[in-house]
Amino acid sequence: MTTFLDALLAFPTAIFTILLGVVLAYWLCVIIGAAGIDMLDGDSALEGGAKAVSGAFEGGAKAASGAFEGGAKAASGLLEGGAKAVGGHDVGHAGHSHLHDAEAATGLLAALGFGGIPVTVSVSLVVFLSWSLSLLGGQATHSALSMLPSWLVSTGLGLACATVGTVVGGLAVRPLRPIFIAKRAPGRDALMGRVCTISSGSVTAKDGHATFDDGAAGLILNVFCDKPNELKRGQPALILGYDAERGVYEVEPVDWLLPQEMEQLRDPLKAAAVARARSQR
Repeated sequence: MTTFLDALLAFPTAIFTILLGVVLAYWLCVIIGAAGIDMLDGDSALEGGAKAVSGAFEGGAKAASGAFEGGAKAASGLLEGGAKAVGGHDVGHAGHSHLHDAEAATGLLAALGFGGIPVTVSVSLVVFLSWSLSLLGGQATHSALSMLPSWLVSTGLGLACATVGTVVGGLAVRPLRPIFIAKRAPGRDALMGRVCTISSGSVTAKDGHATFDDGAAGLILNVFCDKPNELKRGQPALILGYDAERGVYEVEPVDWLLPQEMEQLRDPLKAAAVARARSQR
């Protein structure tokens, strides 16, 4: 047990041990619902992805007197350092530098195999792999290179583990990429001219329900039709527009359309024009 603890606390494994502790704490928060898997992602995910690791582990970096911050960057596959090296901008031009760093990070993440994967998942895997390699190979490496200074061997081992962990992690997460592809539901304007399926027994000027297939889970719509109609469950209906005050969509039967209008429904832009024209009658 003592030997195992000594290995955990030996440099450079100690850096990865601290990182792994932070990662485990984060995933514990995810499990209990206190954090989200994409908390480091968002509209600026690519820009923040290269810098997220050092920022996420900033507290640990201070505790390790600067060593931890370097380990975090190494454990994340030198994403931040690589982005800045490619960017090559000075601090005085911060706005332009951030944009260039984001573009560099995009290419670097994709090249390493982390494109489309949440930063938290990528970092967690890289940290775990780097920690495992450092723990398993530390003693053997020091024994094999005993003629060299211990600090030099440890530093080289840490960088090698981080590099190998990043490469292996990039290969390991590639099959997971389709899981993290988020499909956004079409906006209200995008639904104009589209065809939905009535799910209620009838549609009146006051209420009705329909479903729309968005390629994912589907949408449930509140609909109405001002004109007398025979719409019923299972029938298609054309979406004419959205009433924001009532929170409902105006629809009408598809069989009211002229043959040329039916043909135009295949083109979203032409279908929207048909819907606008029908709504003004």
